[in-house]
Amino acid sequence: MKLGDVVQISIGVPDLTDAVAFYEALGFSQIATNQEPWPWAQFSDGRNLLLLNQDGNIYTGLTYFSANVAEKVAQIEAAGVSFMNKQQQNGRIHTATFGDQNGLLVGLIHHEAAEMPHPSGYPLCHCGKFGELAVAVRDFGETAAFWQQFGFAPSHTSNEPYPWGIFSDGRIVLGFHETTDFGVNGPALTYFAPDMPQRIERVRKAGILFASEMPDEAGVVRNATLNGPAGEAIFMFEGEV
Repeated sequence: MKLGDVVQISIGVPDLTDAVAFYEALGFSQIATNQEPWPWAQFSDGRNLLLLNQDGNIYTGLTYFSANVAEKVAQIEAAGVSFMNKQQQNGRIHTATFGDQNGLLVGLIHHEAAEMPHPSGYPLCHCGKFGELAVAVRDFGETAAFWQQFGFAPSHTSNEPYPWGIFSDGRIVLGFHETTDFGVNGPALTYFAPDMPQRIERVRKAGILFASEMPDEAGVVRNATLNGPAGEAIFMFEGEV
């Protein structure tokens, strides 16, 4: 089963104004914003929807939208997954949230997919082309099995330098990495581009400081890491996807 028809990456931020300024400086395109039920802003990197949420919590997770959330909740519970919360509207389940064994949060919302924005697929931001939402996991095999039951199929797996793999449900790409050496807390937005040194310089000129830079032997920075306003990590790697 698929978890929904449309998905967005949701990030809980401490201050929406700071978060909006950060992602605008990175070249993300703002789609919508509102103050109800709390301050939020929706962006796109061209491939994904990204929601910045000032709802009082700090997190990075996924939110799926579909017109049959109640049925999906029943299927997920039948698979042995417990929900952290469920809320009803008009006598039907409207929203529900669960997490995987690594703490990655997944929200389900009853909403028509046709009413959601649909990114063009063309990379918009300075970071490059989206490759994966990278997640550090405790047990790769266990994590892979969990997500495969929800329509995520592997496109690449390896045991070097540790067990890891790239999975997609046709809506988003997740990377599961059995490592504690990410150097960041929580999932990381990961981007690739063949001209990454130039993109890194563009981000630097926009006044954004990098959390870490990885220069080559000639001193050229080809890979770097950013930390967003909520501490969320953004990886920028030289390469193609």
